[in-house]
Amino acid sequence: MLLSGKQLIGLPVKTKDGRHLGRIKDFELETANGQIVKYIISSSDLVKKILARDLIIDQSQVLEINNRAMIVASGLVGDKALVSDPIST
Repeated sequence: MLLSGKQLIGLPVKTKDGRHLGRIKDFELETANGQIVKYIISSSDLVKKILARDLIIDQSQVLEINNRAMIVASGLVGDKALVSDPIST
């Protein structure tokens, strides 16, 4: 399935166990091959309370992406293990 940049922006992001993390705010491309390497997530209220910033999720952390949502591994919020490089909002 192909998704355009317009379709990615605003797409909900959830953990494998169903927790809503936020929505895709932006993404970074590798110019050499045109592949997305990181997704910038505008955090949900729960995530902002814990981290006080947006999330950056590396492509390797994405389990599934379709036209309804991006699914990432569970545990993202609790231990922050999958947050590669949080940024301030």
